[in-house]
Amino acid sequence: SSGINAEWPLRPGSSKCLEAIKTSDGICSLSDSDWKYKDDKTNWLTEFDLTCDRIYLISLGTTIYFLGFFLSVSPLCIFVDKFGRKTSSLVFLVLQIACMALLWTSNSITQILAVRFLLGALHGGASISVCVTTSEFTSPRYATLFMMLSSAGFSIGGGVAGLFAKWSSYWQFTVLPPIVMSVLCTAVFWYLIPETPYWLFAKGYESRAIDSINIVAYYNKTPKLEHVELVSSSGEVIPPKKSQSLGIIFKSDILRNSIIFLAFNWFTVSICYYGLEFNAGTLGDEYLVMMVMGCFDTPFKIFLFYFAETYGRQISTQTYLVSCLVCLVLSGLSFLDRISVYGNFTVKTFLVVSGRAFGGSCFALFYIYTGEILPTLARSLGMSICSTSARVGSLLAPMVILVNQISPSIIYVFIVVCLVIAISMLRRIPETLGQPLPNSIQDCERLFESQGMMPSKSRLSRSDVGGKPF
Repeated sequence: SSGINAEWPLRPGSSKCLEAIKTSDGICSLSDSDWKYKDDKTNWLTEFDLTCDRIYLISLGTTIYFLGFFLSVSPLCIFVDKFGRKTSSLVFLVLQIACMALLWTSNSITQILAVRFLLGALHGGASISVCVTTSEFTSPRYATLFMMLSSAGFSIGGGVAGLFAKWSSYWQFTVLPPIVMSVLCTAVFWYLIPETPYWLFAKGYESRAIDSINIVAYYNKTPKLEHVELVSSSGEVIPPKKSQSLGIIFKSDILRNSIIFLAFNWFTVSICYYGLEFNAGTLGDEYLVMMVMGCFDTPFKIFLFYFAETYGRQISTQTYLVSCLVCLVLSGLSFLDRISVYGNFTVKTFLVVSGRAFGGSCFALFYIYTGEILPTLARSLGMSICSTSARVGSLLAPMVILVNQISPSIIYVFIVVCLVIAISMLRRIPETLGQPLPNSIQDCERLFESQGMMPSKSRLSRSDVGGKPF
């Protein structure tokens, strides 16, 4: 309506509303019936009037989601270890579908926030169970390819979601694509994917482990097996054993340092990926920038796969993180924001989108890298710790909207500092390309020792684990 000079209408009575209304006496006197939204497209803002003093609820919806993810990952990894990868994945996916159906029918912002929390928790559990299943079912030769294709699918999905959101008249329709994909994933897990032989054998289900391997052998057209043993890289037979506690894992200098270094790298790529995504609104049309980000991600991830399989995981992640660092530093040059590439896309926009693609592409590789560093019985717990640290970055990301009101440069400075620390930490993690998947702490020690990274004195001795290989 007349007198409003804002991106969207502001509720009368707030300080922000007074700044947006042009009146002679500086007092906002419009009633709710004197203004309307600029188009008929619905979203949380328009449907629940999240304006002025309620605008924070938009960011809160994302923060609540990541909070659910953050709080659920470590507890649900116990569920994954106890009941198996396949069972856990099915449970999480089915409940996720139910929660998305509830989101579709929600008629208040309070209900949406509650459902978003549950969705974050279930997504946290599903991400761990699915990724551990992938690492345990895929041979080292094809693990990177499979994860890169999966990650490329994630990027394409993000671009499609941005396009869907741009052209959907009702926000409820944006829930439809993830519901359809979750149903398809549930069907795939139910009919095609057996329980992983690693978990079955570790729990003492030897006959079921052989059946699981023979299902894979059938698909691969290779001979069936009649007997199987879990062995370390030195050939020692590892008996079935329960997953180890957090205390035992952190008694090992090797595992403790590896998890800390990897966890910080997960945090860094998370704040880089999601922080720059939430910053998209400062770079132009938010939906269009998000679509471009999704398109950029895919070729960057495909090239990272080739790079990681040719030169190794360590050099690949370091190169990509350094490239991300360079892009973000260059984007700070003010004159680049005045050089147009296409329309309102400037050189700065191109650099920021490229930096996000470089940093975000490392997500998929870190899933593989972490699984190849940690031993079998500590893999789920270690992955959950790293994933939890990534969710800390995700929790901080929505704050970008509020921080931008102080200075848009703060998020770039913070990410650059994190990248410098993360790159230095990666130098302490060994290369895993071509190495067998570790099944014990002793395997991890041999891996570090073979590359000259073994600590001078390891505090974990065989007496700590009963004199047997862990």
